[in-house]
Amino acid sequence: MVEVDFVWQLVESMETAVIRLEKAIDGKNMDEANKLKTFIFDLYSQIDKEASRANV
Repeated sequence: MVEVDFVWQLVESMETAVIRLEKAIDGKNMDEANKLKTFIFDLYSQIDKEASRANV
């Protein structure tokens, strides 16, 4: 069963990371942008993993 609270936390974290990514790109801070891209991909992978557990 999908843990809704856990998935919601992941989604909120992704939203925050995307905002930070946009600011890093605008500020031409590519090191931070690359770290955030990796972090966002990890969050996506976790969400995908949780979603695949669902008995829908």
